[in-house]
Amino acid sequence: MEKISSTMRHASFFVLCVLVVMTPMLRGSVNLWAETLIQMLVLTAGVMVLLVRYVFVDKKTSVHALDPAQKPREDVIKSRQVPLKSVHSGKKARPRKKYNLKMAMLPLGLMVGVSALFSPHKSLAMEGMLTLGVCLLLFYAGRQTLRFRNEQRWMVYVIIGTALFLSFFGMLKLFDMGIPGLWEYPEILRPNSTSLSGPYVNRNHMAGFLDMAIPMMLGLFLTRERSPEMRLGMICLVLFLIVAQAMTLSRGGWTATVGAMVFMMMVLLFRKDFRHKRVLVSIVVGIAVVGTVLLASTPVVQRLNTLIENDAADNLEGRIRMWEGTRQMIADNALTGTGPGTFTEAYPAYQEPGAAVLAVYAHNDYLQFMADCGVLIIPLMAWFLFLFFRAGFAKMSNRSRQIRGITLGVMGAVVAILIHSFSDFNLHIPANFVLFTLLASMI
Repeated sequence: MEKISSTMRHASFFVLCVLVVMTPMLRGSVNLWAETLIQMLVLTAGVMVLLVRYVFVDKKTSVHALDPAQKPREDVIKSRQVPLKSVHSGKKARPRKKYNLKMAMLPLGLMVGVSALFSPHKSLAMEGMLTLGVCLLLFYAGRQTLRFRNEQRWMVYVIIGTALFLSFFGMLKLFDMGIPGLWEYPEILRPNSTSLSGPYVNRNHMAGFLDMAIPMMLGLFLTRERSPEMRLGMICLVLFLIVAQAMTLSRGGWTATVGAMVFMMMVLLFRKDFRHKRVLVSIVVGIAVVGTVLLASTPVVQRLNTLIENDAADNLEGRIRMWEGTRQMIADNALTGTGPGTFTEAYPAYQEPGAAVLAVYAHNDYLQFMADCGVLIIPLMAWFLFLFFRAGFAKMSNRSRQIRGITLGVMGAVVAILIHSFSDFNLHIPANFVLFTLLASMI
């Protein structure tokens, strides 16, 4: 029974790795057939996790035997016959509060269900409900599978490896050095594009993936002691990913990456047990110098100018028009929204006059969530974030360097995508939302 359980757990982990690697390769998985493939893989992983948890697990087996990451250290707790004590104070340790996500998921499902019930676009709303179910199942599968130390570490390697692969082949595509035909989009992209988009249709979504991968790469520096040669190599990889992020010419991606790095730096600088503050400051200064050089390049300066000129669909004025129309849409459907996943059908009636193109997304995930499900979705999202960061900062006090490093990287990744979501719709791109969900499940 235990052997079967272990085999199925490793199989579910393999499926999650396939999702991380495959979804960005398939144009960000924005096509219906790719979304169907995601649903099938998530269902497969979810079923295996449920079988492991409720069918193939020996009831007599302790939690510690199943999860080495939770096993007490022998050098801290010498005997089970003495009371568990705090390492620092010598007092009896208080039981850690459990974060009951089930009580948070219930109002989410209820809110989205009511929104779908009153939606004038029933078929799309039902698809939105299905998408929510897939997301929750993916979160549960990740939470059960990625709670093991080895799986956490290898998932980080898979994420970083995927980001490096996407960046490398994105540069080959950018400089027209020969790429697979699957990544050519002559019917979509503008000719003579000067930005790095990789396999994604939109450069901003490539930047969204890098938003989350770069903090995970930075978190690796904290997981264990490494040789100088290894640290130098890791620094080169970080710089390579940052250069790729700069070459996406995504203003939201730049802001999100900088915000995540500042967040991670502040967390470390305020920790008394962090002893490498000078090294940290030196690395940040070096990255700032490289970033300044990159931002001084002509394509980047031209990209900044598009805030006020060039394509109306891509400048600040065009975004404001979309946001104003979405605001009117929210005002008319404040409580229940128009239904989950119905923005494409509901928005044309609120399109602002003078817009160059018909918007398919609001270019602001928060506004689009409110338009779809009602304004009450925002305090619920705030509650989820509170639970997430509360658990994250609690794990930053863990004795394990790996847990601290991965936790800081995950929190930085979430901060980055939250910043980017103010000006884009990365949380509506399946590939990026899969990665976001799995990262959140690790904490």
